[in-house]
Amino acid sequence: MKRNTLLAAMTLAATAFGGAAFADANHGHGGQLGAQGGAGMMQMFDTDGDGTTTPEEMRTRLQAKLSEFDSDGDGNLSITEFEALHSAMIREMMVDRFQHLDADGDGAVTPEEMAAPADRMERMQMMRSNMADAPARPGNGQGMGNGSMMEDN
Repeated sequence: MKRNTLLAAMTLAATAFGGAAFADANHGHGGQLGAQGGAGMMQMFDTDGDGTTTPEEMRTRLQAKLSEFDSDGDGNLSITEFEALHSAMIREMMVDRFQHLDADGDGAVTPEEMAAPADRMERMQMMRSNMADAPARPGNGQGMGNGSMMEDN
């Protein structure tokens, strides 16, 4: 039974961190979930608030979550119990992503709002392409001009 509890806790941690990684790779609120997403997930486990999550803090928090969602009290999470736990953990991220897409804040995501991330991606690709096609010029971040100021006259 202890092995099942540990396995459920490890699965929960993997799900939590996997969700943060997915969100990080696919942008989050404000367009940049990176620092907020991973850090936010770690904050959930940082019980003493010192900004660092130890294995013991994670273990304690995961055990508490297991107990909270173990509705039949058998010390294990069934798939139904785990689904409830997982849904609760990802709800905040889901709401945040919805609010990010709902640019006008009216509680509905329009086709235009849904396509906005693809539109931003397209603009970024065009800017990168234009920068790559631009000829190298003195003073464009590749040093200090042609170096003539450094020569002895």
